[in-house]
Amino acid sequence: MADKRMKSFTDLKSMKFKDNNKNIKTDPKMPKSVQKVLESLNKKKEQVKLEDNNSQEDAPIEEEMAFLNAMAGVKKMDNSTVKVKRVKPEVPVPCSEDTDNEHLSNLISGNIDFDLEYSDEFMFGHVCGIDSKIYQKLKSGAYSYEAHIDLHGMTAEQAFDNLMFFIRESFLQDHRCLLAVTGKGKNSPGGFPILKREIYDWLTRDPFRRVVLAFCTAQPKDGGSGAIYILLRRQKKIKGKVKWDKGINWDE
Repeated sequence: MADKRMKSFTDLKSMKFKDNNKNIKTDPKMPKSVQKVLESLNKKKEQVKLEDNNSQEDAPIEEEMAFLNAMAGVKKMDNSTVKVKRVKPEVPVPCSEDTDNEHLSNLISGNIDFDLEYSDEFMFGHVCGIDSKIYQKLKSGAYSYEAHIDLHGMTAEQAFDNLMFFIRESFLQDHRCLLAVTGKGKNSPGGFPILKREIYDWLTRDPFRRVVLAFCTAQPKDGGSGAIYILLRRQKKIKGKVKWDKGINWDE
């Protein structure tokens, strides 16, 4: 019996399985113990095969379910209800003839407004409506001054007379950018720059405002807070007579 069983297991061991996916056929002549082993192997192969098929079928289903869950709540856009707002580019409006005439009229009559800013250290002023590029260029010191005057240490009356003569001659010579040195006022009573404050007022009144386009504190290389850049109009832009005979006493 032992020899027969050993022979049967030997036969089983020597069997060649060409296709692992095919079930092993049992032989009725085999011992029952061997048949049970083969049946058990066949069941396991069937189970593994079934699980592999299920996993392959479940993969696309799981991916589809994940996609559907991600898209839950998403609604199709209705093109008929979507309105795209188009922004029209701003077109620069050229100055009208009336605006030009009004500006010329103000220039002739002397009714010229200035935008002003003043502090103990800095002073800025320019005619309303001036090209910002021109003013920024003046503030940055990009204009080379063509003439300069030193008013430092003068009285208000002396400074006014000298500034009047200086600006008039510069204007007649068609100079554009000037430099006026006022001093920082450190030696003035209370350390307040009185002369600089006076010049600030003079440049915005007749006769200076008829020819002055802008003015501002100079760059450090040209005197900083102790000096002023003055930008003049061109002669051909001035219509009418400039009253250079105006004195420091505005009631004269």
